[in-house]
Amino acid sequence: MRTSARALAALTVLAAAGTALTVPATATAAPAGLNARAAMNCSTGQLQLILENQSGSEQTFTVEGPDGGASYTRTVAADSSTQLEWKRADGTAYHLVTTGSGGFQRTQRGTVGCGLESGTPQLNTTKLFGTDTTFHGLLGDDGKEYDGTAESVRIPALATTNDGTILAATDARVEGSGDLPGNIQVGLRRSTDNGASWDDARIIAHADKTDTGTGDASFLVDRESGRVFLFYNFARPGTNFFQDGPDGGQHLTYLSSDDNGKTWSDPVDVHAQIRQPGWKNQFASSGHGIQTSDGRLLQPVVYRDERGTHTGNLISDDHGRTWRAGAEAGSDVNESKAIQRSTGDIVQNMRHNNGGARYYATSPDASGAFGAMTRADALPDPGNNADEISYLRPGAGKPGLTKTALFSNTAATSGRNELTVRLSEDDGATWPHRAVIKPGQAGYSTMAVLDDGSLATLYEVGNTGGLHFARFTPTWLRG
Repeated sequence: MRTSARALAALTVLAAAGTALTVPATATAAPAGLNARAAMNCSTGQLQLILENQSGSEQTFTVEGPDGGASYTRTVAADSSTQLEWKRADGTAYHLVTTGSGGFQRTQRGTVGCGLESGTPQLNTTKLFGTDTTFHGLLGDDGKEYDGTAESVRIPALATTNDGTILAATDARVEGSGDLPGNIQVGLRRSTDNGASWDDARIIAHADKTDTGTGDASFLVDRESGRVFLFYNFARPGTNFFQDGPDGGQHLTYLSSDDNGKTWSDPVDVHAQIRQPGWKNQFASSGHGIQTSDGRLLQPVVYRDERGTHTGNLISDDHGRTWRAGAEAGSDVNESKAIQRSTGDIVQNMRHNNGGARYYATSPDASGAFGAMTRADALPDPGNNADEISYLRPGAGKPGLTKTALFSNTAATSGRNELTVRLSEDDGATWPHRAVIKPGQAGYSTMAVLDDGSLATLYEVGNTGGLHFARFTPTWLRG
């Protein structure tokens, strides 16, 4: 199920590890804000057609197919989407013709199958974690480990290691959907074939008692050393982020792996290194951190003081041996992601407490002062943890610089709906290309570039709908 050589050639031109990748142009653009894209649900074996309406008014689509004789009509509200699904066996040919107002027509032919092979749908989705997922090594109330399930799985973290292994992590919220503290343990799955198959879910971080939580995982890959850090938050009873609690609140902690996530170190608590005077509580933003082109490691963090909530980064200039707190990037904000622009500047993409849209702030290096926050009206957001990444090939060596960025979030101003990925090729100044990955309800999302140049997002569907891994090509996104 690896991407074929032919498909890969069409996908992108792979450069040396850590350098920019090229996104191929598409022959045509969808008119009038309408689009129709074929996809595969690889967990259920269903061919999907995602109908997207960004025209500003209600639109009606007519779909013929997928194998003749049937016609479907769907009316889609403005700035919304829906999808059709058909159960089809791998290898089955399909032919879909979608029409809409303003002369919109999209014809798609291919063969049902997963793996992004040429001629198959170029978006594949797999459910990785759910309330029916068995986690190996859960901690029980008796202090012993057991295999079992969680009542809620939330909070995606995603990374590609230097050898191409994909790491996906989640909160296994054993007793319910509530945030830290409580019985929350960090679960992990690995893939060594670009997401075609995954090993069993296992717990890699839990406390010594079930009334104490470990959650909000975030990966950070040191491309020079190959070491993978997994940051998480350790929370004793009474240390909700908005309570001061004992021991200075939640403790930022990490595990590390030198074998691409097969084994992990003992926990390292960095609380004493990073906590600043006046901080009342703090937590690491879930998803991932970054390494900059000069080798610096950045892990986004949220903290609370008497002025409110703020975001910034933990910084290491010695490959993770020591950590310190960087400059404040913004106020009245929550989780964020750091991204390095082609200029070398660090930009913080932030969730605002009032929602409405994303906010940016820029610093030369994340250590010195950030400039004033600016509202990004082109990126509507309901107040949700989102992601922005550079389109760089994962691999050994210091990362390069690129103007190409990708952004994922629930692109609505109210409600965590319409999981959408956008593409910019001018350092985030404009986002001309977008595609809905998941119509309807979604949640937190995080992204990664895979070893073959394809892209992935790991996203939530509410508190109990699971975490889903979607792999797609840049060409599909631009189409």
